[in-house]
Formats: sequence, C-alpha cells, structure tokens
Amino acid sequence: MRSAHARRGGFLAATIVMLFPVTAARAQHASDNPVTAAQDAYGLTLGLESVGLYSPGLVRGFSPQAAGNVRIDGIYFDQQGGLSNRVIDGSTIRVGITEIGYAFPAPTGIVDYNLRRPGGDTPSATVITSFGPYNAWGISIDGSVPLIGDELVVPVGVSTQVSTESPYGPYPDLTSRVTSIGATPQWSPSEKFTARLLIDWQNTKDARTFPLYFTAGDFLPPPITTQYRGQNWAKARNETLNLGGFIDASLTDTWSLKAGAFRSMNDNPVSFADLYLGIAPSGQSDHLVVGYPDQNTTSTSGEVRLTGTFTTDDWRHQVILMARGRDTTARYGGQDAVDLGPATIGVFLQAPQPDFAYTARSTDHTTLWSVGSAYHAGWRNVGEFETGVQLENYHAMVTNPGEPVSEASAHPVRVYANSAVALAPQLTLYAGYTQGLEDSGVAPNTAKNSGAVLPASLTWQVDAGLRYALTPQFKIIAGVFELQKPYFNLDSNNIDRELGEQKAKGLELSIAGEPFPHFHLNVGILADRVGITGPDLAAEGVGPIAVGQPHFMYVASANYSLPWWPALSLDISATHFGDQPESVDNRIYTPATTQVNVGGRYKFTAFGTNNSLRVQVQSLQNGKGWTNVYTPGFFEFPGPRTVFVYLTTDVGH
Repeated sequence: MRSAHARRGGFLAATIVMLFPVTAARAQHASDNPVTAAQDAYGLTLGLESVGLYSPGLVRGFSPQAAGNVRIDGIYFDQQGGLSNRVIDGSTIRVGITEIGYAFPAPTGIVDYNLRRPGGDTPSATVITSFGPYNAWGISIDGSVPLIGDELVVPVGVSTQVSTESPYGPYPDLTSRVTSIGATPQWSPSEKFTARLLIDWQNTKDARTFPLYFTAGDFLPPPITTQYRGQNWAKARNETLNLGGFIDASLTDTWSLKAGAFRSMNDNPVSFADLYLGIAPSGQSDHLVVGYPDQNTTSTSGEVRLTGTFTTDDWRHQVILMARGRDTTARYGGQDAVDLGPATIGVFLQAPQPDFAYTARSTDHTTLWSVGSAYHAGWRNVGEFETGVQLENYHAMVTNPGEPVSEASAHPVRVYANSAVALAPQLTLYAGYTQGLEDSGVAPNTAKNSGAVLPASLTWQVDAGLRYALTPQFKIIAGVFELQKPYFNLDSNNIDRELGEQKAKGLELSIAGEPFPHFHLNVGILADRVGITGPDLAAEGVGPIAVGQPHFMYVASANYSLPWWPALSLDISATHFGDQPESVDNRIYTPATTQVNVGGRYKFTAFGTNNSLRVQVQSLQNGKGWTNVYTPGFFEFPGPRTVFVYLTTDVGH
C-alpha cells in the first residue's frame, strides 16, 4: 500500500534518496556514471546511485508515484508494489519541458520506468557487490540469456541484501533482509512485432521498525544519541509481486499499437508503529506501540494505445487514441495499540512483546476507467504543439466494520495543451497547461484512520520556461510553475482528511552537462512556496505553509575525470534543504541543513572482465538533527559519517 510519506512527497525523504543508495533503480554496468549520463538535473537513477533534483517519489514537492502517475515504457501502470532492479533499466521524470511530445501528461509529473532491455544474442551478466552505508551489504546478478538468437531473449536477475534503508533514508542498525527475483522475457519474431513479459518478486523480512517522536508543545524533542532505538521484536514483513505483459506492433506504415496489462500486489503480513507521544522538554514521554494485522493492496491495470503518424515535408503529425483503467482493492486497519508506559527518549529500554488483539479490517475498492484522444504536431527546427482530452470514470466504495458502505464517484473531463518554440538553434521556449484526477494516497500509521485510502482529487498545473544550450553538451533549463491540489493531513483529532487547498508556486533551474572537457556538472535548484488556503484554517489548526515544504532546495553534483589517468574520476555532491515547518500549524520549524558526499570511481579490466570500483564518503560534515517527512512525527536524521563501497563486474559484455 502506498504510504502517506510517499504520497506527500517529502523533501527530506527524496533528498535522502539522492544522497544514498536506493533499491528501485537501473541495472547498472561498470561503465555507468549518473553524473556524466544525465541530460538534465530533473533526476536520474543508475544502479545504486541517483543524481538530480527529482525522484519517482518527489516532483515539485509532490509524489507522482502516490498520485498514480506511473508508466512502464509509456504504458499506464497502477503500481502498488515496488519494482526491483531486476526488471527496471532506469526511469525518466516527465515534467516541464520533458513533457513536450509525451501524450497524456499529469500535473504532479509522470514517472516513466524503462523496462530492462535484453542483451542481444550473446549471454551476458553484471554482478554488483556492495557494502554500506553502516552495516548494509548486498549482491546482485543480472544476466541476459538468448534462447533463440536475438528473437527470444530472457533478461533475468536475482539479488539478496541486508538493507539499512527506511522511508527516511539509511540509519545505523535499522536492518532488513531483502530478496528479489525478476525477469523480462522478450519475443521479437519480426521488426514489426514485439511481445514482452514482466515478472518481479520481492520479499522483505526482519524489517526493524523506526520510532517516531511527538512533542507535547511547539518545540523540537531534546537531542539524543544516534542509534537504533526500536523494539527488537517489532520486525515487519513485506512481499510484493508485479506481473505484466506488453505488445508493440506496427499495423501499417501509418498506424501502430501499444498495449499492456499488469497485476501489482503489495502485502504486509506484519507491521508496527513505534511512537513516543507527549514528549516534554526533559525527554519524558509516553511510549505506544501499534501492531497491524495483514495490510494488503492488489491492483489490475492496463492501457491500449493506437497511434497514427503522418509526415508531410517538414511537418510530423500524430493522432493518438487511448483507453486505460485500473481496479484496486485495499484491506487495512484492524490495528491494536498497546501502551508501554512512561519513557525517557534518551534512555532506551527493551519492553516485553505484548499480545495484540486485532479487529476486523476495512476494505476499499476503487475503479478508474479513462478514454482519450490526443494530437501532436511538430514543425522541424521550429516548434511543437500538442493537445489532448480524457473522459474519466472514477468510483470508490469503502466498507468499514459495523458501518454502512460509503461510495463516491467522479466523472471529470481532463484536458491538456503543451507547446515549444525554437527562437534560435540554442534557445527554446515552452509552456503548458494540464488537468488531472490524481490519487491522494493513504493515511499514515500515526493517524486514527490509519491505512484509509484517501479520495482521488482534481488537480491542475501551468508551467513555462526556456532551455538554452550553451554548447551541445551543456544546457540550462529555467522554468516557473503553479500547481494546485487538495491538502490532506492530520487534523486536531488526528484524522487524516482534506484540510484545504494547497497551491505550489515556484521556480526551478536545471544546469547539466560538460562545460569543459573531463568535467561534468549537474545542478538542480527549486525555490517555491506551497501555500494552504481554505475556510477556518486557524480554527482547524492549519498553518499557511504545507508541512515539510522548504522554500528553497538544491542538489548539486560534479564529476572530474583525470585526463592523465582516464580510469579514475573524482566527484562531490551537496544537497541543501531550507528551513521548513514541522507541524500542521507551522509553529515548529527545523533549520536549514546541507549534506555533502565525496567519492571516486576506478575502472579496470581483470580476467577479461570490465570492472568499476566505487567508493563514497557520505555525510562528510557529520551533522544530524530532527525533521519529518511532510506529516507530523519527528525522526532523527542520521549524522554519523559513513562509507559506501561497491564493485560492478560485467561478464560477456
């Protein structure tokens, strides 16, 4: 099930993703380097590293994943369980100028995953062995096996690891054991037809529960030493399964067909919330642990798209007809909270495991069906224009134990229009307007209505900007945007519900490329304000700024390849996020902070294989502090300096 943290984006969580290894990423090769590969600073993930301003969980302060804006090779996919490196070969964030030429965009942005590609008619494999941060380690083997030349090829992979990742980033001793197996077979009997399958399974067990802290007033918790402070028995389990099939066919010289169908499942048989409530300035608090019975979500989704392409001289026209939909069922709730008594947050004690008394769960069943058409016109070396319309049919039915069934429906018509004009070979202007019907995620496990699926929301976005190519290898993109959608968060009764409207207005800047030989730069800057409007906000205890949204952030990376030693490159990265409100009423702020990493990679050949050794020192300045992830509840951002090392080996490439 999508978490509220993922749903709300959360600048810190997404920033941590940029700083540290992540699990859902491109299958990396020894020659890969995200800083040198990135074409812009909007966000790119290669293997175990990411670069750029945005990620699949964060675009302009919101989460495309939680909004339901996920695609695989351009096809609509209702993602419930995470996709592993075994089946994904990277992702593209479609926002701003990158939306131009992409049919049916969405206001919160699109995450378009690239299905892992086969390696041709020669067997090949890539092995990655990693150590850190903290006591994490992992090994993955991803290969490509040709069964009938390059007509039938099976990319397949396996991985096992001990992870220290949490929704908030890596943390000392916060371990879990993760195993993944995946394959993406491809059959291409001719140049005009390709069929693919998606098979991806991940299992997480012994996942320690990260505590959250809530103060009794408008102040931060007192400082504590950085160490894992959860209960040893509070270990969660999770299993995800993603299955799918694609076809891509050229019907005639003019018309082509793309289609995909998917089944995505996310099951949490056991999970917990570890909460310290009513914390006083002295650190005295009440310790509460919540246990959850099986929480699971399953979804069937897919899309059929028919595209006609017509060219005349310098003009290229496309007509696109589309039908897509999803059918999703979530089962949640039934939790039991056990009070472990008074506690001091700086003094950690293990408590005996309580006997939880679970109750009946709630069921949420939603369907969303959409048909649409789009038109795109491109005038060579001059500009592009596109427009589209979608008719959507949304229906949600919620069954809570002992209560009547509640239902909600919506039948909006969505429109969009984008354009780009080349004023000079180096300068392009763009502008666009997009409407959407987007998911609002689920209530966090700290809410009274924990796990409740929040209703879909009507959203819209306008943006404009320019792209200037100083050289063919070095480009600057500057843009402004305004985005509006309902604001869901915890009210004074600790119920996650719609509290008002949130409107994000901002400026974004991307600087990426090779300004001079051997030196690559990638800088993304976001300056915005996510304001809240609505009746009686003060009475509801709602401040004017959305929780966890800084006014300013940047992610900057630089890579220098030594010209006298081409096998060696050095890099540095810095991520800054400004001060931000940490409570719904905006009475608590955390100060601005900057994280710095330094490292290098060395490429070498051994025993006939290409290898790359990567070493990175993370959190160079050794800082720490309290923060949250866009919903009330503090956690301690880890500060200890740590080292991350991994070795990539290509076999048969």
